[in-house]
Amino acid sequence: MLDPDFFNTVRYNCNVSDANYWGYFSICTLLLRLRQLFKIEKDLEPWDKINNEDIFPWIEKKEETWKELEDAKLIPIRINGKSYSPFDIDNINNAIVNDGFVYGAGFALFMKPSFFVGLIHNVEKIEGYDVYFVDKEVVRDIFSSPGMSIEKKVYIRLTDIKYRIWEELHSWIGKKGLYEYILKKFGNPSEWQNPFREFKEIIDKYSKIVLYHEIAEQQVSIPKWNEMIKECNNSKTEHILRGIKDFVADFSEKGPLHKAFIEKDKEFLALYIIFQGAYQKKILKPALLQIEKALIADDWDAIEEVRIRELNKWKNNYEQILKIFESQGIEAVKNLTNKIFERGGIN
Repeated sequence: MLDPDFFNTVRYNCNVSDANYWGYFSICTLLLRLRQLFKIEKDLEPWDKINNEDIFPWIEKKEETWKELEDAKLIPIRINGKSYSPFDIDNINNAIVNDGFVYGAGFALFMKPSFFVGLIHNVEKIEGYDVYFVDKEVVRDIFSSPGMSIEKKVYIRLTDIKYRIWEELHSWIGKKGLYEYILKKFGNPSEWQNPFREFKEIIDKYSKIVLYHEIAEQQVSIPKWNEMIKECNNSKTEHILRGIKDFVADFSEKGPLHKAFIEKDKEFLALYIIFQGAYQKKILKPALLQIEKALIADDWDAIEEVRIRELNKWKNNYEQILKIFESQGIEAVKNLTNKIFERGGIN
């Protein structure tokens, strides 16, 4: 059985990270993340209601903790008398997986250190990767993502996916296009009966999108690109640089778009488009509209043509940005990413 100190140490590092980075989030985003974290810590489902008299004292206590830890540093993780760096994922997991837990650590948006400990739902070997499907998260910071990958290990965070989808579902009602298409397939969420079989089907489908994105991202990941992100110190630039890396991964033959093409999975591709972030939708707007039109027409050849064209385009952009970074530095990259955001690419 794991020593409670392990969980307490990870929780401490989560609080240290949050204390130093909460100001990077907008007020709306911060409140949303706090509400989600409150529900997770209280073992509530996304659809469970919370009372203000319960969450307000919790938020106040969280803010007090952050204030106390403003200048604190991350500390080593101790397990069975041994100490590990908070980012020594392999050795930490070797020490805890037999107890049914998995540990994740990395640098998120704004280069925020991000940590979690979750229960292992199951582990699969997929395309040479050890894929951990992580169920309930016991400890985590305010940042969350649907997936993480490091070398040959991929973590699919089912709790984040569940919350991410539930928060969006009801806003789809009444919308046209792909939103209408998805709800015709899975039904109106207001009419679902708990335990929400349709919701689980969407979670499973979206989990595959995350899986193939993470696998593809590992294929295109290079240290120089990550060095550039560390230097950007600008949320817009970082969003765009991370987005471009995602484009190269997603349009590649290992990515989710090609997977949808191979399997002719319309719901898979529709969910991929719907869940693109605001920056991605702005930059990829013409391509996404073309894919959506072809999807509705069931024209998979047209979808594959768009995928290949966009892959070549973003690989070229990727290479050009790296050359500019190496020759002119991060300020030149910032100017370039502003143009990419407005024009949808360098050329």
